[in-house]
Amino acid sequence: MKKRFVVLVIAAFMLFVFGSMAEATVANKQIQVNYNNVKIVTNGKAVTLTADQEPFLLNGVTFVPLRAAGQALNSTVNWEASTKTVVITGNSNNNASNTDLLVQIAQKNQEIVALKAQVAALQAKLDDEDTDEDYDLDKIEDKLLDQYGELEDVKIDEIALKGDDDFVKVDVEVDLDDYKKEWKDLTEREIKNWVEDLVEEIQAKLNSNTVVDGMIYSTDDEDLVEFYKRGKNRLDVYIINNYKGVNASKVIDSLEGDRYSVEGIRFSIGELDYEEDKELVNVNFEAEAADVAERWDELNRIEISDAVDKIGKAIAGEFENEDVPVEAVRLYFYDEDNERLGSYRYNNN
Repeated sequence: MKKRFVVLVIAAFMLFVFGSMAEATVANKQIQVNYNNVKIVTNGKAVTLTADQEPFLLNGVTFVPLRAAGQALNSTVNWEASTKTVVITGNSNNNASNTDLLVQIAQKNQEIVALKAQVAALQAKLDDEDTDEDYDLDKIEDKLLDQYGELEDVKIDEIALKGDDDFVKVDVEVDLDDYKKEWKDLTEREIKNWVEDLVEEIQAKLNSNTVVDGMIYSTDDEDLVEFYKRGKNRLDVYIINNYKGVNASKVIDSLEGDRYSVEGIRFSIGELDYEEDKELVNVNFEAEAADVAERWDELNRIEISDAVDKIGKAIAGEFENEDVPVEAVRLYFYDEDNERLGSYRYNNN
């Protein structure tokens, strides 16, 4: 039974075969060839061959009918008997078609470049408009009042800005005639969080390096809260009057970030607040190293109790130095994954 093969014929191979034959001596010779049902396929389509055009194998070389193969490749094959030469001519229509296609591609590329330039110009125009809007302080004031018109239950009457993207003065007005009780109920943390969000939004609208100098005051021109932030530096917030009789803000600011150790395990103070009605200080301690939970579990109660008393006494002393009474200090310890290790109370007797 004949073997079936699919052969992709290329011009170089055909030239090699016929070139070798052209150099051979003209003579008659009987040869024995092998027909293995060889097929010719171009671009996935089989070439139809007549019986006398069937390819064959001779000494490991596959011979195919050049005319049939050339026509399948859209080329013309002619035999010049006088010179015993096979002439193969490519299809000029295909070349012309390819040229037209290249021209069309070049035109489309030019159109794409032009469109990209238009898009870039429009984007630049939009950026300019956004920049103009960002530096319009009146518009920023309106947006800020929409977003930050309430501090918990306290209504903000006005947020006024003066300056530019280098330095801006912020005046926030509240009406304590209507909201004095609500203002008194605010915690220092709530006030600081609101101020922090406000300043962050102002710098986002102007510039991350903008110096923000602000004051919250009552409609009676009584200063309530002062805040200041130089560019990317830390925000400072000072509670001037919260109508609670004491001002723990200064102590809280000085203690935030301070470091303490419990049997060699180092912690730093994260959040800290003061409850005046209970004279209670709440402190969150955040671990500075890994694998703290395992080390903490190895401590005994006495070791932890001694450390808590020492740290609690030191913190209470900082408040009392500023004439802020402290009944107790509540200490919360957390590992590096913010998982609570334990909570403890130091009674400042």
